Amino acid sequence: MIMTDILKRILQNMGGCNWAEIIKGVVSIWVATVATLALKTWKRQSKAQKQTDFMDEITNSVHEFVTAMSAPTEMLKYIKIGIESHARAPDLPHGIENPEAVAYIQKHGKEDSKKLLEYLNLCSPSLTKVLSLSAKGQVLGLKNYAECQNACKMLTWQHERIQALCYIIGSPSLNWENPEVQKTLSKVIQLDHEEIRRELGDYNVMFLTFVKENYRNIFK
Repeated sequence: MIMTDILKRILQNMGGCNWAEIIKGVVSIWVATVATLALKTWKRQSKAQKQTDFMDEITNSVHEFVTAMSAPTEMLKYIKIGIESHARAPDLPHGIENPEAVAYIQKHGKEDSKKLLEYLNLCSPSLTKVLSLSAKGQVLGLKNYAECQNACKMLTWQHERIQALCYIIGSPSLNWENPEVQKTLSKVIQLDHEEIRRELGDYNVMFLTFVKENYRNIFK
């Protein structure tokens, strides 16, 4: 009996409610909830789209750069051969370090430097783009982004190393007896085309691993 009375009182009270207002309120709450969920979904999708667009763009730029670097790397090989070929020349400069390098630079430096610079300049558009994108990408919230930045930094550094050699061999009138000049010369002629090629390959793999992991993270 008690339960029956309670139910009757509840039904009587409900009978006096403004159901139109109640339904309107419930619908408003539902619409707001759906809108909030839709906004969150849109934001996630928008972020994912920005991340994938960025990774597509920087991957293309890195690929272009690594491909373009094959020409100056190969030119480095022939420059080293040219330097080594002067080691047994009878007219080597006396009283200085690296006489074979100095002899090569004085005979062929300007010409080979010009060719090497042309190859390096072909890398410049993709080099600039890689550096620019690498800086911009840090705001996109990509996982382990430091690995991408490090890979890009080390890839582009190979260009800088060859560029330093290019400037030195293109300056045959330097004071070769100057200790600082000799120090720089000793450093740049140690460059090895196989090492450059290996580093380009290794850091390209590091970069692609970063990209693969983030694609997997976005589409999981």
